Amino acid sequence: MKKNYTAFLILFGFLIVKAQQAPLASVHINSPSNVCTPGSCTDLFAEFYTPNSTINYAVSSIVYAPPFPFTGGTVLDASADDVWTPIVNLPFSFCFYGSNYNQILVGSNGVITFDLTNQIPAMGCPWSFSGAIPSTTFPIRNAIYGVYQDSNIQTPPVTNSSVQNVNYYTLDTGVNAAPNRVFVANFNELPVFQCDASVGLQTSQIVIHEGTNIIDIYVKKRTSCTGWNGGRGVIGIQNQTGTLATVPPARNTGTWSATNEAWRFTPDGAPVSTQVSWSIDGIALPNHENPLQACPTEEHVYRAEVTYSDCGIPFTVYDEYSDPIIVAPLPVNNPSDISVCYNNSGVYTANIDMTAEMLGGTPNPGDYSVKYYQTLLDAQNDAINNISVTNLANYTFTENQTIYVRVEDVVTTGCYNIKTFQLIVIPQVVPPTGESQQNFTAGQTLADLVVNGQNIVWYDAPVEGNQLPASTLLQNNVTYYAAQIQSGCESRNSNATRLAVTVQLVLANTQFNNGMFSVYPNPAHSVLNISFSNNLKSIEIFNAVGQKVSAQYPDKNEVKLEISHLPIGVYFVKIDSGSKQKTVKIIKE
Repeated sequence: MKKNYTAFLILFGFLIVKAQQAPLASVHINSPSNVCTPGSCTDLFAEFYTPNSTINYAVSSIVYAPPFPFTGGTVLDASADDVWTPIVNLPFSFCFYGSNYNQILVGSNGVITFDLTNQIPAMGCPWSFSGAIPSTTFPIRNAIYGVYQDSNIQTPPVTNSSVQNVNYYTLDTGVNAAPNRVFVANFNELPVFQCDASVGLQTSQIVIHEGTNIIDIYVKKRTSCTGWNGGRGVIGIQNQTGTLATVPPARNTGTWSATNEAWRFTPDGAPVSTQVSWSIDGIALPNHENPLQACPTEEHVYRAEVTYSDCGIPFTVYDEYSDPIIVAPLPVNNPSDISVCYNNSGVYTANIDMTAEMLGGTPNPGDYSVKYYQTLLDAQNDAINNISVTNLANYTFTENQTIYVRVEDVVTTGCYNIKTFQLIVIPQVVPPTGESQQNFTAGQTLADLVVNGQNIVWYDAPVEGNQLPASTLLQNNVTYYAAQIQSGCESRNSNATRLAVTVQLVLANTQFNNGMFSVYPNPAHSVLNISFSNNLKSIEIFNAVGQKVSAQYPDKNEVKLEISHLPIGVYFVKIDSGSKQKTVKIIKE
């Protein structure tokens, strides 16, 4: 499953709703393209926020929608006015004007300072100031001002100290879990000195962000007290020496008023140098490529770490990707080859639409796109010159051809398979061979005629005509037409005609006298005995398709034929004594 420890995806949903949320220190491994064939490659790209150095800052107005509450956390002791908190230890390092800090002071007059040398913890927080920043003589430097003015936290004028107070806390949960923690300082519903509540209660918030070193200031209400300290107030930041400062327009030590405004101070120095490192199943890779080319043969856990050093403190964020990259093969069937019989025109038509056959039994067949191509390259490239759907049912071709079918999952994975089937032209099957004049005796049928071929069929005409059953009784002086069938195709010559066999009725005195002739056993297994009163000149054996499989010329009246080598089946034994002929049907066991 996807494990995003830096909550990158949550971030985007949060930003849509609350556009003022600061960018997070994060890395996110993009969802790669699926690997449809194990061993194929895809790119894993680590997307991450690259901070800038804190040598300089840029300030911008942001939407006023404070993401953190103005109450809660630790409340500043209000037994005296104009005070600093004790040292506040930050659980993270914060870089400010090129120096790293993890301790701060929060002052009751709307200020945070990193200067623990010139400002004394739990002691007086200066309230009197004049002049704009930057200033080397400003009373509080190395500080965040928001809003810096002479507030009064004592009771009175405070009437409800549970709400009207200075409080601060660190947030380490949800979107703002490490490494995106925040420190929040609130100056909530405070009167200003001397004017007290007559000009309204003052509320503002300072937020500092781990990792990105961004500072946000939210001002719910600020109204100056012009009768005290010149009504001065300032929003901004200033370095330790008082030589650098960044201030929003019209907020630099003046008598301005504001309601529901917010400002963001973003580090604006050179981008901080970053290094991306990868590991697979916990094993570090030697390179630092981004993107990483992954060619998996099985599922892995990929981890991207981004490390950068700001203010000399290494900072690392990471993301892991363990969703399956390899997709199971598409559950589609293989198409069948299509065979057509040779014809004299050399042009063939077939229905090549295999979509129903390939998607038969496939879950959600509507998820698949099926396209037909004449070349593999076109199928791989999903070329536009595919075979039109309207041509599938009556596709024409002139020779053997391979059809390439691209079946693509267009809903879930985007993977595709290329299936192939053959268009096969069966070579011309020639008519069977045999004597064009053959004799028969009364009661014999077409099955008694001897022709050489496979799957013999008989017709009453050389072309077209009616097919005759093999049991058809032979008629004297009638011509019958034989064809053979191979691979489902019927024979024909160049004129599309069949073998013509004309039959003549043989008188009884040309036949064997059955009382003086015997063939046994029948069925036979290994030896067939044949005897006659006169010598036998020739004995020929034909299989069921008219092929001669044995011939002997014994010139004696008793013969033992060895037939053990013949396959089991039906055979015809043609016996000739010189003056008489007879054909006997036997069964070989």
